[in-house]
Amino acid sequence: MKKIICLLFLANLLVTSYSQKNQFVLNRPPLSSIDSIENVNKGEKFEVKFSISVSKDYFPNADKFNLANPLIYFRKGDIFTTEMNYYYSIPDNIIRLVSYSWDGNKKLSSNLSSLFEDNATYFNKYFKTPGEMKMEKHEGWEQKSLTWQNDIVYVHQFFVSGESTNRVRVLISWK
Repeated sequence: MKKIICLLFLANLLVTSYSQKNQFVLNRPPLSSIDSIENVNKGEKFEVKFSISVSKDYFPNADKFNLANPLIYFRKGDIFTTEMNYYYSIPDNIIRLVSYSWDGNKKLSSNLSSLFEDNATYFNKYFKTPGEMKMEKHEGWEQKSLTWQNDIVYVHQFFVSGESTNRVRVLISWK
């Protein structure tokens, strides 16, 4: 039964990957399918030998779960490499947060801005409503962020732009 569910999930992922520029996991995947998902997307696994944690500002439910080190993969693209982080709780091994991250230098800021807008268009269609926008300006950097949610999933996207940091991140978690 688990194999059938996994195969159906992968078939759905393949259809999704051909129909959109960025493949987002909006249905919580089982931990056991992450390697298969990343194999389909040509993700390369990255092993860390130190502890990684997340704050409540980054993941609103961070204090409710005992999170293991995330599974980290890198997907090479034409312009950016996507860093994927799959955070799961222990001992139940349930995926709680998926983080997508695209980094670039100042020269790639317009490409990152386009990526941010493309992602926003995708999520606006998915949620059938525009995301809630917030803007922050600080000395040397600025950030714009969008948030969407429904009864099942919470999505937070942000774009940080500055002299030393240019990054788009999408955080997906489930309620």
